[in-house]
Amino acid sequence: MTGGRAEDSALRHVDNLYYEGPHYDRRYATYTHDIDFWCALARAHGGPVLELAAGTGRLSLPIARLGLDIVGLDVAPSMIEQALRKRGPSGPPAFQVGDMRTFDLERHFALVILACSSVCHLLSDEDAVSCFTAVAAHLGPNGVFALDVATPGHETARADGVHKDRFSYPDPTAEGDVTVRGRRTYDAATRCLTDDMTYTFSADGRTEYVHRTSRMYTAGQLSPLLALAGLRTVRTYGDFDGHRLTDDSATQILLCARG
Repeated sequence: MTGGRAEDSALRHVDNLYYEGPHYDRRYATYTHDIDFWCALARAHGGPVLELAAGTGRLSLPIARLGLDIVGLDVAPSMIEQALRKRGPSGPPAFQVGDMRTFDLERHFALVILACSSVCHLLSDEDAVSCFTAVAAHLGPNGVFALDVATPGHETARADGVHKDRFSYPDPTAEGDVTVRGRRTYDAATRCLTDDMTYTFSADGRTEYVHRTSRMYTAGQLSPLLALAGLRTVRTYGDFDGHRLTDDSATQILLCARG
């Protein structure tokens, strides 16, 4: 296994603008194509459900509306604060701040979800195994761990090192928009993708710098790490419509069980 825990963890960046809940919601307002898949999976397995890297509740909230008991865990306090604002004064979901590498909720779940390529925040084998081990300890009888991750080639194809326009979204705190320019690079030796971005606010012209690092994983690279945590892949999909995983798939979805 490679890499150190603290310095290499993407979780050290949670104090930057990317992890601010209101900004995250505005940026990903149109990211809805996977919601039906995760809701159907949760309905099929029943509760309780645990969503790791739950963010602002993009998936946890619609799953809760199915009548299922669900906990949403995220390391960024601003994400959880935004999720609680959207949920209202009572749950479900039960949102809380926590590190997906080391959590201990003292209960078991029928389904544990790690969606939206959030496994890529684990920048070393040690961190990945630590997370998967915690997941295995929280799975109930016949429990399933489900995760999706973008196929590396799909993400690294845009890592040309050129500083250019990336995206924009309505400013959640003032009139106007937030415009983002950035440079994406990829280190094949570490499998780490780096985004250095500048967020410019049209309301007052100020800018903020955001650095984000992600580690790329194939299903084949995940399998031995899952095995070290006592998990095995029992089913794979290549998209959220349930098609099989192929070399051309842009998304890898893994359903895992203990044993």
